[in-house]
Amino acid sequence: MKLLTIHIACFLILSLDVYSQQVRQIIGRNVGWKTLSDGNNVRVFGFADNLSQYPDVPGPTLEFTEGDSVIIDFWNISQGAPHTIHLHGLDVNQENDGVPHLSFEVHHMEHGFYRFRAPAAGTYLYHCHVVSSIHVQAGMYGLIVIHPPSGENYSWEGGYEIHRDHRLFMSEIDTVWHNDTVLLHEYDTTSSMHHVKIPIYDPQHFLVNGLGQSQLIDSVIVTGQVDENIYVRLANIGYYKNIVVLPSGLNARIVSSDGRPLSTEIETDSVVVYPGERFGVLCQASEEFESEISVVYSNLNTGVSVATEVVEVDISGFLGIDDSEHQPEVRISPNPADDFVTIDVLDQENDEVLVKLIDPNSRVLDVFQITQKRTRYDVSYLPSGTFFFYFSRGEEKWTLKWVKK
Repeated sequence: MKLLTIHIACFLILSLDVYSQQVRQIIGRNVGWKTLSDGNNVRVFGFADNLSQYPDVPGPTLEFTEGDSVIIDFWNISQGAPHTIHLHGLDVNQENDGVPHLSFEVHHMEHGFYRFRAPAAGTYLYHCHVVSSIHVQAGMYGLIVIHPPSGENYSWEGGYEIHRDHRLFMSEIDTVWHNDTVLLHEYDTTSSMHHVKIPIYDPQHFLVNGLGQSQLIDSVIVTGQVDENIYVRLANIGYYKNIVVLPSGLNARIVSSDGRPLSTEIETDSVVVYPGERFGVLCQASEEFESEISVVYSNLNTGVSVATEVVEVDISGFLGIDDSEHQPEVRISPNPADDFVTIDVLDQENDEVLVKLIDPNSRVLDVFQITQKRTRYDVSYLPSGTFFFYFSRGEEKWTLKWVKK
């Protein structure tokens, strides 16, 4: 009996070492405003990390490791209709799937807890499933990324090493749907089944990572170096079909679909992404170039393509042993850091170096210039995670990976 107890205790200790418990709070709000590319604002619902934040569109990306025991604490502080979190594509039980009439709703000032074991590494979605056609359009959605146990630098366990991880998340906005007459719909407090009339869907704005048209310029960028494995996660939460056209120089191939690796990879420069679908596209450029990724939005009812959004692509030269003496020597310290970093450009004379700070979702968070050999930069406003500093000086371009504590 004593031997059995020891074995059980050892098993529990090993289990704690292998799998960790992740508790993630997310807050539901319906008091946000989003600025569109034409300068107009629309009301949005959405998710935030804390009470001091208004909801952004899309919501925060939730990241876990395969095998983690996850608890999502959803605190709904919005008034009006209840909300849920549906874990789109994840293999979870019915109780935790966020479909209201099959599980539960979260009403004003209530907490709802979703418990699951993080499934296979891949790209997934989450969104509200109460009157989902309206609440998703309102902005209540985000990405879920599950990393393999081997770390975030791999596509899946036993899969490809990843040097760059970019996410392109597509959606649309019909401003009519963002009027209070639509957003603040009636709901039955005695039932989890809600019947609501909705207007015809005719979006005027088309988004990549929540941005469109002029907002995308210098704000979302896919960067990399020659011969790197550049992993582009494509996801569509909109109601239109996307046709994503990648430059031929990326040598793209689809390696995963809906959170699962493909048994047969598909070499292609064009990926069709239907609503709710996700694809993992592995790219490896063989030479330097600047180009763009085009995202075409096509009406599923008519088959007519109605809009195209463009994401910048910038591939710089390979930093190898033979080439290192021709590359500027740049250092960022400390790495990781939590408040300030020092950027040293050791061969800097009087030339201006353009710097872009890019987050894991390929969004440009800041753009500034360096004219000195040493620059102190405040990073205290950033959340914890991995970021990239992209530098350019004349024809020279290079990127450094940096981690915020």
